[in-house]
Amino acid sequence: MKNCVHFGRFRRITEHPDSFKMAEAYSLSFHTVEGVQNTETQMETGYQLQRTIMIVSIPICTLGLLGNAVVLWLLWCFIPKTNLTVYFLNKAVADLAVLIYYITVFILFLKEVPISLFGLHIMELAHGFGFNASTYILTAICAERFLMVFSPACYKLNRHKHFSEIMCGLLWSLSCLVSVTLYFACYLQLDPLLTEVNSICVPTKTARAIVNLLVFLPIMILSAFFLLVRMLNKPQGSAPEKIDITIVAIVLLFLLFAASVRIVDIAVHWIPQIHISVVFLIFHFLDAIDSSGNPFIYFWVGYTKNQVDSGRSIQMFLQRAFLDDENRTRNASSARR
Repeated sequence: MKNCVHFGRFRRITEHPDSFKMAEAYSLSFHTVEGVQNTETQMETGYQLQRTIMIVSIPICTLGLLGNAVVLWLLWCFIPKTNLTVYFLNKAVADLAVLIYYITVFILFLKEVPISLFGLHIMELAHGFGFNASTYILTAICAERFLMVFSPACYKLNRHKHFSEIMCGLLWSLSCLVSVTLYFACYLQLDPLLTEVNSICVPTKTARAIVNLLVFLPIMILSAFFLLVRMLNKPQGSAPEKIDITIVAIVLLFLLFAASVRIVDIAVHWIPQIHISVVFLIFHFLDAIDSSGNPFIYFWVGYTKNQVDSGRSIQMFLQRAFLDDENRTRNASSARR
């Protein structure tokens, strides 16, 4: 059985009439079957709006791709390894996966390239894998920094030497489990006539919502909130540590852009009327801004406009954004030796 989706005009090239049912399994794709339910005029208007959004999105995603690649390269090769830089390195990898997905989808749409439904499912799977991992790793960054600041004695006493590496491995595994489970529960339908596959789709999405929005998101928000309060309560004349500014800034970016995607994804189950391809494309666009914006936040936080910075490389800016006072003092002592 051959099933293809034509990105350009929502056309389906198919040898099986039930392939539409397979496409309808998606709940968070702007290139799914909703378009065939509209009139030709509405489809044309929606297509033009989608095309405009994608033309704007591709340069943003490209800059984000380059920015995350630079961050990954510097963290891997030049920046001193700390408890938190391990997380930021893994987050850059996750953001790269998300941005590669968006650039691929946008280009395929603009070029009107047909793609098989299986290929479409795999792309969605890769996107979910990267997005979930990025969310989980950001939560781990916030939680670990919270413990470093508010319970330093307990943190140092009980922390394993390779805790960051172990935690990143567990979070990537959890992301893989969530994404693959959702894929098999909702998207993989070898026989469209079987209804048993769909029977577990809603419970699976509910479980994902509980994990993402009721477990990880509150931990992220509360940890970042207490870090923000600590920053605001710093004694006058004492500047907040740049790592705290970095964490709070990327959490705010995530909440403003990326979190909205998942919230709408959940709301659509109770409000089917908002399940419109253009609306979801806009939210994907916001998601892409979040993944693209993180590297520029790092460089912005690490940059200070003074004479000391003249001639400095972006490595120094990035390093400054990731190091707290303790690590900065240790590095300065090592440099003097």
